[in-house]
Parts: sequence; C-alpha cells; structure tokens
Amino acid sequence: MVTSDCTIYVNDEGTTRQYDGKSDGPIPYIDFSTLVEKDCIHLEKSTSMNFEDSRDYCHGLPGGGDLFVAGDLTGMTQYLATEVPDKHVIIGAFIKNGQNKWLDGRSVTNQELIPDKSHNNECFQVKSNKMMHTHECNKKEYFLCQKGVEFL
Repeated sequence: MVTSDCTIYVNDEGTTRQYDGKSDGPIPYIDFSTLVEKDCIHLEKSTSMNFEDSRDYCHGLPGGGDLFVAGDLTGMTQYLATEVPDKHVIIGAFIKNGQNKWLDGRSVTNQELIPDKSHNNECFQVKSNKMMHTHECNKKEYFLCQKGVEFL
C-alpha cells in the first residue's frame, strides 16, 4: 500500500510495517500509474546530475526518497516518453561485480535491457520508451526519484 505521503507499507507475515528500504526483502511491486497519481515520484529535468549526486538529491526530498526502482518498467518508460522525449534519465539500477541489480537488491532481468556490452561499475538509464541501457555512473543526466524509500 502506498499512502498519500508516499510512504510504502509492506504486509509482512500478517503484520504491516513501514518499508524503510533497509530490510532484506525487495520493495513490493507497485504499479507506476499509482505512483504518478499519488505524486510519489519526482522527475528532475531542470538539472542534470550523476548517479551518486542524483541519489543524494532524491534523499533530500521532503519525506526522503531514492532513485526509482521499477516494478512497472513499461509504465515508467511510457511516462518518460511523454515527459522527456529523447532524453536519457537515470534510474535506480547499476552493475557491480558483473551483476545487474536494482537498488532494492533484485536482479535486473534480460527482458528489461537493451543488449549491449556492459562493464562493471556502470549505471542504468532509460531513453524515451525504450528499454534500459548502461552508461558511466559519473555521466550527468536527468533522473527519476521515488519518494518515501531509501535503499542501502
């Protein structure tokens, strides 16, 4: 459940707890349109930042936040195609030690990626309504925050 202030709650074995982004389990699936309707995202398109600086920016949003972690990649890419056509947007996924990972710990699936050469210590971005691809983490781009979560 996503509340009006974008705090995410997880039903965990019959109890409800606030998801703080630091638990062992991944963030629950959340439909992207729900996030947009409840204004639980922030697309930063007035300034460009690199991966780490954009995460810091997201952390500083009212109520906190982090880079967007896809539950609904199709919804996200359609939104970006409307809001920032033909622009690259940083999201919450990266490659470390040869593993493609979302910030919440889930593996990025091959269906979500444009096949290309990936290198360690790269980050992911999306352009328009296309699949994700890698770029250097220090490259400055627009970025998409998800409010109310913070990942390790």
